[in-house]
Amino acid sequence: MPPADSPPRLVLASLATSVAMGQQAYERNLAAALGRVAGDAWQVRECPVHSLRSRATTGRRLPLRAVAGLPAPAARWAARLTYGPAAVVHRLDLRLPPAGAPEVLTVHDLAPLHFADEGALPPGWRQSVRRAAVVVAPSVFAAAEIEAATGVRPVVVHHGADRDLAEAEPLGRVELAALGIRHPYVLHAGGSTARKNLAGLAEAWRAVHRSRPDCMLVLCGPADARRDALFAGVGGTVRPGHLPRSTLAGLRRGAALVVVPSTYEGFGLPALEAMTAGVPVVAAARGALPEIVGDAGLLVEPTGPALADGILAALSDPAVGARAARNRDRARSRTWDDVATDHLALYRRALA
Repeated sequence: MPPADSPPRLVLASLATSVAMGQQAYERNLAAALGRVAGDAWQVRECPVHSLRSRATTGRRLPLRAVAGLPAPAARWAARLTYGPAAVVHRLDLRLPPAGAPEVLTVHDLAPLHFADEGALPPGWRQSVRRAAVVVAPSVFAAAEIEAATGVRPVVVHHGADRDLAEAEPLGRVELAALGIRHPYVLHAGGSTARKNLAGLAEAWRAVHRSRPDCMLVLCGPADARRDALFAGVGGTVRPGHLPRSTLAGLRRGAALVVVPSTYEGFGLPALEAMTAGVPVVAAARGALPEIVGDAGLLVEPTGPALADGILAALSDPAVGARAARNRDRARSRTWDDVATDHLALYRRALA
């Protein structure tokens, strides 16, 4: 047991994964920022957890499916053993078992309710949300969906700008050539599930390529047969795979624009990352994307023709690039230290 006068222990419980995506960027940046801003007021400990099937190599293994089927008291007992002693647990993934300690819970979205290829929410997830002392959502859109499904009103905490990545040097010609890329290029970085709308983007790019055969579409992300099938034979495309963060940051900085065609996003981190880099954004007017992009980018319908028109307009209109440059400082104004400060207030609220 820690001494009575020691600072309270905060445990950041996350679901470990072998391939880091947007959710892991949130977890990584939040943990680093808490280390900077929490000072001596909290003991912060990260607790990555992964399932028995996971290929992740760090963290604690837990039979998540079996634990999810346990009665609530038994699940909380398993969570206590996994997370260790804590004054507050911040559960960063709904699929992790609820803690016995006062809990802050982040729910990024409810995509599994809408898309069959997004996995499944654990049994009793609504009760799990209702039991948390504080629920966090990354956008007003996500918060409204969670409230409609559970009756719980989450606290909205937008993500912050990663200035280091935003100020990365663009990749040089030799580095681009090694990836099979040349200027000018449009960048898409993300997953391949149905809500990412790669089918719409593939349809759009056929039209774009006919009008702009000089331009390439760069599709970054983990290898996926669905992406490969959709873009097989589509001219002017390259799929370099899942790139290191620093390489992707340099690739983003040199892009003519970033396209985010998703029909559903709880936040839309690729859009924010492009905005902080001063790169034009063409995004679907769906989910949280209008909330995040606002007037800093070009919002279009998530159909092939509308995406094509938006991409071609952004490529040809200098005003779109000028608007992106003007909005860069606004996008960077909210830092991850600001996000951590907001979370610290929620941890104090959970502890009260």
